[in-house]
Order: sequence, then structure tokens, then C-alpha cells
Amino acid sequence: MKVLYDHQTFTGTQYGGISRYFYELMNSFEGRKDIEFELSLKFSNNEYLRNVSYSNPIGYQKLANNLRANQVISRINRLYSSTKLSLGNFDIFHPTYYHSYFLDKVGKKPLVLTFHDVLSEKFGETYPVLGEGLSELKQRLLRRADVVISVSEATKRGILEYFDVDETKIKVIPLGNYLAQPSFVEGLTQTLPKRYILFVGRRDFYKNFDRFLEAIAPILLKDKDLHLICAGGGDFINEEKEAIRTAKLEKQVQYHPIVADNTLVQLYGKAQVFVFPSLMEGFGLPILEAMSCGCPVALTTGTSFDEIAEDAAVYFEAERTDSITAAIEQVVYSESLQNSMRVRGYERVPLFKAETTAQRTLEAYKELVNV
Repeated sequence: MKVLYDHQTFTGTQYGGISRYFYELMNSFEGRKDIEFELSLKFSNNEYLRNVSYSNPIGYQKLANNLRANQVISRINRLYSSTKLSLGNFDIFHPTYYHSYFLDKVGKKPLVLTFHDVLSEKFGETYPVLGEGLSELKQRLLRRADVVISVSEATKRGILEYFDVDETKIKVIPLGNYLAQPSFVEGLTQTLPKRYILFVGRRDFYKNFDRFLEAIAPILLKDKDLHLICAGGGDFINEEKEAIRTAKLEKQVQYHPIVADNTLVQLYGKAQVFVFPSLMEGFGLPILEAMSCGCPVALTTGTSFDEIAEDAAVYFEAERTDSITAAIEQVVYSESLQNSMRVRGYERVPLFKAETTAQRTLEAYKELVNV
């Protein structure tokens, strides 16, 4: 059995949850005798592929921020993937994102579609950059797909709410924890404040960072030894810097780049609490990352987060600043609660293994080709 993956998620991203998902799948399948795979990709700056044996794309770092160059690279990669589809040397096609280019090329070969979230459906009008108008394309793909992999029960509910799809085609296969715990690098730990709250990843749109900053401001103003570290997601933009200045938090809020998984391990390991105030996520890998490092978590309620953490988290209503504030204070100022949350977090993490995600995906493939 041979699976063909396409270029899409690896073309324009150096890092990211979706490219990490497919990267980990391929890593798990590499060397197995019951599955072969191919990644149809010519050009990419994706860091996950830097040292793998199954792909050797040509990098274009110097042109990474050039819109025209990225458009050209995308077309070349799409043409390359189209050629691979036309050759037909595969048993199953698993595209790495939503696009229609392959619908007239895949023929009758089985198509597996991973559905990550319904962000564009729920927030597309508010934040058009998330993919306003993408729903029609998704509907076409859902109709053609032989199997739809949903990364959470919450995402499955969203699929059924927004789309006309045969529910029997949907298989819920949660993501697994991909974060190993390498040895600590002293250089980083020496630069961290003794007490801090951690925010990880992008801060725009539905990530709800503005409201989170408003909610955390009174805590920091009362507790000058407490800090906020925002890890990854790019340095603060001017509007964020102004908001931090206005709140008089310049000395307590800092940005920290994520240069490797090791950086994340240390940031989670030293934090008093990791806060995930996003309005919606298809899954929520940072929750697993945090719990695997012994970091207590405070999360938005009513999302996929509940499935992951269950009673290992303190929850808040993401659209209420007072709710966010109360949840953070509850964790930060209770050492006994932090300790009990660490124990419960450690118990949850083994339920979400990357190997399990790969194995269940492989089983879905085998059902399609009767292996």
C-alpha cells in the first residue's frame, strides 16, 4: 500500500500544527513494511523536513517573505503534485490541505481528508483572512473524500453542523503529543524570570490575546514579581507594544522566540501556568505539550480543550475578562492546586500518543484498500 501526500501545507510554512501533523505521520510510517509513502514536494522552507530521508526539497529562505516568489513556488509545487497524481503510482491520496486542484486528477483512487477545524465557518466573516468563502470548497472535498479524519470530537460536531456529509465517513483520530523532553540548556533558564505565566503561539484574530492581556493586567500590576512570557508567534507588533505600554506592563511582559522544541520544554517546565484563551481550536496541541512538561493549564471551556485536559485544567469563559482573571489567579496563587494539576496532567498525556495517531490513521488507510 502506497500513500501519496501533496505539497500544500509544506509550501509556505516553516513551522505549524498541520505541517507538524503530517511530518509526524510520515516519520512514524518510515521504515515500515506495511506502508509506503511519497511526499510530492519540490520547494520548501519547512524546518521539520530539514533532516529527513524521505524528502529533500529545495529551500528558498532569501525569498521567503516575497509574495510573488511564494506564488510562483506554490504553482511549481502544485504542478509537481499534479504530475505525481497523473502518474497514478499510489493507492491512496491524502492531501495536506484544502484545494480543488486534485479533484479531476485523483480519479477513482481513495481520498483521505483530514479536517482540522471549522474556524473559517465560525469566524470567516469576522476574520476573512481565516478563509471566508472556503466552505464551498470544503463541502466539495467532503463529498469526494472516502474517509474524513477529524482531529477531535468537537471538530466532528462542527463538520456535522456546517456541512452536508455522511457521518459514517468521519473517523475521529485525535492528535498525539509530539514534544519530547530533551535535556535542559542552561543558557535559557538563566534568562527566565522566577515566576511567570506562559502564552504560546500566534496572538492574532481568534487567539483572543487582546482580551487575555486585559484580563491579566490587574494581576501583574498587583504582583510586580510575576511576569508574562509570550513564546513564538512573532515579536510584538506596534499595536501590542502600545497596549503593553498603556497598561504599564513593559517590565513584566516579554516576548521569547521558539528556536527548537527544547525551548518550549524549558518554558513550560518553569511556568506557573500556561493559558490558552483561544476562542476555538480544532484540537490544541500546546495543552498536551504543557501537561507533558508538568505545567498547569488554564483553558477556554466549551471547545476541544475539554476533551484533552478533562479535570486536569482550570477553565474559563474566553469572552469574559473577569472569568479569565479569576481562573489565572486560582492557579497562580495555589501551590497545592498546581501540584494536583501536574499529577492529573501527567495522567492525561499518555492517552494522546503520536504513535497512536499514526496507527489509527494507518488502520483507516488499510480499510480503504482491504489490506
